[in-house]
Amino acid sequence: MSGSPKYSATELERRRQQELEEKRRQEAAAEAQRRKEAAERERQRQLEQGRNQLQQQLQSFQQQLTAAQTLLHPGDFKTLSQDSQTCLQQISHAADQQALKQLTRQANQFPQRLETAKVQKRRDDAEKQRLAELDQQRFELGELEQQQQQLDAAIVQKFDPTGAQQVQQALDKVRQAIGTGKPQQVKAPLKQATQALQTHQQTVATALAQWQQAQSTAQDQLQELQTLLAGLQADPIIQRWQTPAQTQIQNLVHQAQTAIDGEQFTTVATLLSQAQTQAEEAIAAANQAQLKADQRDYITDSIAATLESMGFTVLHRQPEHPNHPASATILGAASHAGKGISVSVPVEGEVYYDVEGYAKQNVQAMGGGNAAACDEAEQVIEEIHHILESEFGVQMGELMWDGKDPNRQLRKADDLPQSGARHNRTQRA
Repeated sequence: MSGSPKYSATELERRRQQELEEKRRQEAAAEAQRRKEAAERERQRQLEQGRNQLQQQLQSFQQQLTAAQTLLHPGDFKTLSQDSQTCLQQISHAADQQALKQLTRQANQFPQRLETAKVQKRRDDAEKQRLAELDQQRFELGELEQQQQQLDAAIVQKFDPTGAQQVQQALDKVRQAIGTGKPQQVKAPLKQATQALQTHQQTVATALAQWQQAQSTAQDQLQELQTLLAGLQADPIIQRWQTPAQTQIQNLVHQAQTAIDGEQFTTVATLLSQAQTQAEEAIAAANQAQLKADQRDYITDSIAATLESMGFTVLHRQPEHPNHPASATILGAASHAGKGISVSVPVEGEVYYDVEGYAKQNVQAMGGGNAAACDEAEQVIEEIHHILESEFGVQMGELMWDGKDPNRQLRKADDLPQSGARHNRTQRA
């Protein structure tokens, strides 16, 4: 045969054709049934496989959900738990792929819902923390303001007005920072305000303590002044001899009180020192003056006793100037023969005698001229002097008078004048 194909037309008879067609229909129906059954089995296998995968996916999600519980709000955790559990329970009821796909779409949303819930929780926690920090910062600001208000305004103004202004400015900055709603911007101003207030409080406390100490010291010194004055006022010798000094010290007390009222505390120490010096001088002067007065009184008592021992009667004894403690004492005495002697005894200086009833004469003075003499009176006074020295230890000087002849051997006394007339006098040893 050659290599080219040969062909011829063929055709079955109708009956045979029909038989073959019927057989093909029967076999095709059987094949269709097998395909259907195989497809159903495959669909069931795929459905079961999808169920298992979805179940594993949901179980894995529930484990992730449990692990992330602390990162979620309780409500979100509960909702996701219930939704995932419901979805897991509905898997077995998914009759076809469409139902399973619906559940799968729900399951696929769970991770995103979880992340969204985490983000929301973080945001809410951050906001809560922000608000909590702001609340804490507002509280701290309130505490600072309360501490500021507790400071006495007058004391603050007195000791640290600049510090008070700085604190107020710092607190204003804190309020402005809080107004931004950003805690981070509040931290630095709040720290600065706290430091400013602490510094201000310390400055005020230190200055107040120093002021109080200075005031206390000044008050103690004032009390010393008052005590010193009270002692002087209780001393009759000071009252008698040093009233001006007492008045001066009393003025110093008033000055000290005024200084304290004017907060010139250091001035009081100077006034106290001045008063102490004046008091010492006044006491020394008063004692010296009283000693002289005691000497005057002793001499007066001695003269009175001497006159009485010589037969005189003391008629009066009185100060020459009743209102002055340094006044001379005037002593008047008379004898039974009617002769009188008046004696003036000063606190210091010459004792003066005034005699009455004694004969007076003019005598020739040595060297020429006349001299006044009163021998009887001179003898009486010399006797007085002798008794004063021997009995009382009072040494009297030479008896002198105006017009006396210093060269005359027998000393004669002249008429001692009254009311401005001449006097016999003797020097106190």
